[in-house]
Amino acid sequence: MEQTYSKGFYQYAMQYGTYLGIFWAVMYIMLFKFPTSPMVSMTAMAMFFCSPFLACRFAVNFRKKECADYIKYPQAWTFLFCMYICATLFSTLTNYIFFNIIDQGQFLMEFNDMVSQLISTPGIDEITKAQFEDMQDLLSRLTASDITWQFLNNNIFNSLILPPAIALFVRKIS
Repeated sequence: MEQTYSKGFYQYAMQYGTYLGIFWAVMYIMLFKFPTSPMVSMTAMAMFFCSPFLACRFAVNFRKKECADYIKYPQAWTFLFCMYICATLFSTLTNYIFFNIIDQGQFLMEFNDMVSQLISTPGIDEITKAQFEDMQDLLSRLTASDITWQFLNNNIFNSLILPPAIALFVRKIS
């Protein structure tokens, strides 16, 4: 049975990609809004490591519902790639809204303050202190758009790397 790329194929990829994008948006907001809370940060990191498994679960659901539990590797890869691109677009939009409208530079200021505290730590060697000062200089030049573009680049890179690997586990040959 040959899988054809139908309208439903891409609609399901967009639907599951939106779900994955919402998952990423919640993860990013937890990470950026509460950087000093260890519990929330650990939860966000756990969500980060669980997201490929969630993507795999979505693709398996698609395979079982729409493909009669049969999907070849190219179709699985294409479905996952489209899903990741939709998730990337959704999470980038929410990151942009968060950094430009909601946060208004608060995250960067908090991170800069944490680096300042590290610099003022007694007993720190000069090389490490210089590295922290360079980091502080870099943070002072960052804008919300720069951060958003960096996350977009990272997510696109993940969209190129993860779907081929996940598709190996999603495909099912009769």
